[in-house]
Amino acid sequence: MNKYRLEIIVFITGAVVMALELAGSRIVAPYLGTSIYVWTSLIGVILASLSVGYYWGGRLADRKLGYKTFSILIFFCALLVGIIAVIKTPVLDIVGKSVPDVRLGAVIAATILFAPASIMLGSVSPYAIRLRMEDIAHSGATVGRLYAISTVGSIIGTFATGFFLISFLGSRNILFFLSFVLFIVYFLACLGNKTQAVKAAVLVFAAALLSVYYFQSPASGNEASDIDTKYNRVLIEEIKDPDTGKQIRFMRVDRSWAQSAVIVGEPDELFFSYAKFYRLIEHFCPENKNALLIGGGAYTVARDYLKRNPNNFIDVIEIDPDFTLLAKKYFYLKDDPRIKSIHEDGRTFLKRATKKYDVIFMDVFKSSASPPFHMTTAEAMQESSALLNDKGVMITNIYSAIQGDKGRFFRAAHATIKSVFPYVYVFPVQYPTQPEKLQNLIIVAVKAGDPYKLTSSNPEQTIYLSHYWQHKIDCDIEVLRDEFAPVEHYLSEVIKAL
Repeated sequence: MNKYRLEIIVFITGAVVMALELAGSRIVAPYLGTSIYVWTSLIGVILASLSVGYYWGGRLADRKLGYKTFSILIFFCALLVGIIAVIKTPVLDIVGKSVPDVRLGAVIAATILFAPASIMLGSVSPYAIRLRMEDIAHSGATVGRLYAISTVGSIIGTFATGFFLISFLGSRNILFFLSFVLFIVYFLACLGNKTQAVKAAVLVFAAALLSVYYFQSPASGNEASDIDTKYNRVLIEEIKDPDTGKQIRFMRVDRSWAQSAVIVGEPDELFFSYAKFYRLIEHFCPENKNALLIGGGAYTVARDYLKRNPNNFIDVIEIDPDFTLLAKKYFYLKDDPRIKSIHEDGRTFLKRATKKYDVIFMDVFKSSASPPFHMTTAEAMQESSALLNDKGVMITNIYSAIQGDKGRFFRAAHATIKSVFPYVYVFPVQYPTQPEKLQNLIIVAVKAGDPYKLTSSNPEQTIYLSHYWQHKIDCDIEVLRDEFAPVEHYLSEVIKAL
């Protein structure tokens, strides 16, 4: 082990850099969102910090070369990574509330939280290379070998964090884990034998992280348009419904998932059956006057709400302004003084808003049935409840089963909503008596008042209410929180089935 001690150190520090970067995206998301601006800021700040670390580490090695100094560098890496876990909440809270521009806020937050640790991590590689360099004739082979080892560490760190650590540890625990690992590396570095290291593989960082914004172009000739926005690649395509023969226009950001759809030539008809269940607000809050919709998409839910409630108003939160433009171009949205479009991440809006609403509709998905994790947590539910009037109602849509492995996310979401709202009602849309089936599940959460009677003299409402799930819902999944919300992990079986 002593012979390969520095190879081990290079491998581990390369893995830590990527794990820190991926965990960083989860840390800032509840406060600044997950837009390309946030990713750009996080990647840019860490790359810049690593560059500073490389330069400073090389200069330090030329002036004060020795294993004692080398081990101290690693000690401070461990210390600074651990400090992030301690200061992240107050730092992000202050930045999120005091800096209105998300781009500037993301750069400031990333610099405060991640720059110090990244600089120290960057300094390890050049310093270790100088320690190892014994023979100029073999320097190329030495550097190349260690460069490959560091790259392998970074690749494994990426997959381990994305596939496992985030799902099983949560963001704060990942930071503590990385800090603990670096402390072990510190003791390994203190052993005192001659050592070598190599610069971390920086180029794979940008390639790995930016690649998530691109996916394979569709082979079908049905698409009407293919648009890259700041947040998504959006496909607008038309397909004939085999059951009705009608032409259906879809908005997609994922080949297996449609964000919105309309029947061409029939703008007032809702194509997706689950969208009609938002009309349950007429039973649970018949006197409502103003609504909030988080997840505008093509604005079909907003338009249906105003068609049925012509004297009401609705604020629509849609993070991507191009979605609104596409809704106007392809999905029959017209300028309407009753609709206020707010282009902002849903969670940051919940944190900053002060206006009260009678109803909040949630229909938020990234892609493939997966909602943004920071919109599913108890903290997000508390912020939603705070924006509701005393007897306000929240209605949200998720795609899941009720029972079995495919129902894990639903049970987590149900437990989370119940931890905030006193009355919660579940309405399976497509298969109301088959809990193992994947389907849209409409969850109605009431802020206060008495339990509701689930009967109505209105025939349409009677149909929706007849889908009420009266059976026991297992409480085997813990409440989702900002610190630990493994949404993608709970939805893994659902996504596989799409």
